[in-house]
Amino acid sequence: MTDAGFSEKGNEAGQIHHPVLVNEVLAALACRPAAKKIYFDCTVGMGGHTEAILNATAPDGKVIGIDRDEEALRLAEKRLIALSDRLVLRKASFREIGRVADELQIKEVDGVLFDLGISSFQLDQPERGFSFQRPGPLDMRMDRRQKESAADWVNRLSQAELTDLIQRYGEERWAKRIASAILRHRQEKGAIVRTEELEGIIWRATPANSRHGRIHPATRTFQALRMAVNQEMEQLEAGLEEAISLLALGGRLAVISFHSLEDRLVKQTFRKWAGPKKENRFAPPSEEPGSPRRFINLYKKPIVAGPEEVSFNPRARSAKLRALERAA
Repeated sequence: MTDAGFSEKGNEAGQIHHPVLVNEVLAALACRPAAKKIYFDCTVGMGGHTEAILNATAPDGKVIGIDRDEEALRLAEKRLIALSDRLVLRKASFREIGRVADELQIKEVDGVLFDLGISSFQLDQPERGFSFQRPGPLDMRMDRRQKESAADWVNRLSQAELTDLIQRYGEERWAKRIASAILRHRQEKGAIVRTEELEGIIWRATPANSRHGRIHPATRTFQALRMAVNQEMEQLEAGLEEAISLLALGGRLAVISFHSLEDRLVKQTFRKWAGPKKENRFAPPSEEPGSPRRFINLYKKPIVAGPEEVSFNPRARSAKLRALERAA
């Protein structure tokens, strides 16, 4: 996925589709031909990484793909119809990985992939409300069955709560000014319900000399709202623990993140499981103290996209890949 992730245009299967760091993901997950292994793709999106894993592990490798977005699952199913005999798709969130495994009577898996953020096909749909570049309802829900939209958050929170949200998830320098402008608009003009409406408020609240930097002034606030609405950090934290608990001996967990908050959480989680500790041993709370497992952090530094990939898929430039292996 992405704040980066896919670079297809439109939202129909079969169009241009570039999963980020695909070769690096296959290496991180140790995908090999004729391997009778099971993998979880926890952000199946339009199925780019899933397709690569299935092709790399043919004819016996299997993938369980999950996503909160029903449309993503529909498009992935359509795109991967030729591989459907080795693919299971389920609507589920990160924190539900264990439940899906239980339902499929899977006790352990050989690889798990998280490709975080949001996909381009979601950004490209104005009615989903993820992008300030496309006028539409201020929605941002990855799971449309979810009750509260971004508009609900924007119009419900106090100025202090909005400031905290924008600072925490967006790391926005002008969070207080933006929150103040949102409150003023609510008081003077009523509820904020459109993406272009919020974008205009943010633009006017940002000092003139800060409006023409590398990214649009609304980028961080929209990111912060999306992350809050979808509980992305909470979902990621829970999902990483679920994934690690499912890894078979030699199994690997790979995570692609696109901004510092995600990468920091992944780095901290991996450090907890893979050291530095004597013998790199850690017994998770859910296990008996007498049966510790050992994990290895595969990369000292995250893997990033090379110049060639960035040149044809600019959204890959912020991608960082980290990987963990169960060694005992």
